[in-house]
Amino acid sequence: MKKLIFVLVLLTAWCAAQCLSAPISTRVGVKFGINPGTYSLDDGLDEFKGTGVHFGIGMGTDILNLISLDMGAQFRTTIYSRSEEFLVEYTHSYSYNNLYFPIFLSIKAGMLPLVSPYVGVGLGINVQYNGIEKEETNGVTIETPIEGANTNAFFILGLGAEIKLLKLRISPEFTANINAQADNEATEATEENIDYHISLGLYYAP
Repeated sequence: MKKLIFVLVLLTAWCAAQCLSAPISTRVGVKFGINPGTYSLDDGLDEFKGTGVHFGIGMGTDILNLISLDMGAQFRTTIYSRSEEFLVEYTHSYSYNNLYFPIFLSIKAGMLPLVSPYVGVGLGINVQYNGIEKEETNGVTIETPIEGANTNAFFILGLGAEIKLLKLRISPEFTANINAQADNEATEATEENIDYHISLGLYYAP
């Protein structure tokens, strides 16, 4: 993860340096969508699955109609559940409220007149600030609040397209947000979390 951050910092610095002499365009707006995801505890049971939502603000800079750097701030919910059995079968679920800060660097075919496809990589910082753990069986629900902030870094892979309508930019986008980390140093077992963001961005381009 440190190597990834280092590479992204270098690329961001390079893009900033090019801005001094290269033609640039900017945009600002909102992004919203859904985020189906999976969470695996590597405990021999099925993985948790669920779908949350996200929405927030975003801004981007295009350089030479080829390199694009986007940043944003989003509120998002994440929900994961699975069936488990201990004496009786029950549904075990976790739901969280998060703040998400993605940085996305892409290669874009911006020279095309109407629709510009793009593909890229990025880094997302997720701040989980509260949540609820639920156990449901036979109509009985037990809820346990999850307090305290927890911060994780996600590696982002994505693709999308920018539709140009005068000063309006419409961007449907799909990204995979991947977090894998060591869970137990002795066994090297890992827990893995992948959220797939299906988003629509609406931007004003002055």
